[in-house]
Amino acid sequence: MIERWLPAAASAHACALDAVLFGIHWHMLLIFTAWLALLVVILIKFRQGANPEPRPTEARRLWPAIAIGCVVIGDAVILTTLALPAWSARIAPPPANVTPIEVRVTGEQFAWNIHYPGPDRVFGRIDNSLISASNPVGIDRDDAAARDDIGLLNILTLPVGRTIVIQLASRDVVHSFTLHEMRVKQDAMPGMTTRTWFTPTRTGDWEIACSQLCGLGHYRMRGELHVVTAAGWDQWMKDEQVRLTR
Repeated sequence: MIERWLPAAASAHACALDAVLFGIHWHMLLIFTAWLALLVVILIKFRQGANPEPRPTEARRLWPAIAIGCVVIGDAVILTTLALPAWSARIAPPPANVTPIEVRVTGEQFAWNIHYPGPDRVFGRIDNSLISASNPVGIDRDDAAARDDIGLLNILTLPVGRTIVIQLASRDVVHSFTLHEMRVKQDAMPGMTTRTWFTPTRTGDWEIACSQLCGLGHYRMRGELHVVTAAGWDQWMKDEQVRLTR
């Protein structure tokens, strides 16, 4: 039902977060239906024709207490069985037996700067004075560790089935790095680095969005997310290394 209006669930943790959303909506639907039914009963039972004279006695207090208790119990069930486990899983670090792919993403008005460490999986030195149209990240190619690093603007390519760790930062104001299909939304804060991680479970081409109003050009702060196969990832990495040597 409701999943028809949601973006595709394309990460390992997406189903857990969607389950919380579904649980809340079903709970609210149940409450709405129950109170609507009660309203109909009251309108019929206490209509003027059936009760020409007002009754001085007050309503019984048991039924309101039962209604409120059911709402509280429903909230507690959702919290303990769905919300807290999903939240605990999201704030936990990646499993120790998994070797993640780390990518640095730096937001600025109004773009996402993507920095890959290259085949050596070591981030090289960056220098803001080196930032240019051809080097949006400011990678210092004189650093040995940075020679194979990849810097792109608004293009994030990832392999399916691999754990991805995103290191987020901002050059100016607060941005919100959002991948709807991955169920990822994390603020990028100026002056600090935050981390978020996920595991893509399907290939596809989607959008990187900013969910924080960050200025007059906020509407155009969009990027491309490409989740490819393992072979496609290897080929993409090779192509980028060839591009660096030109």
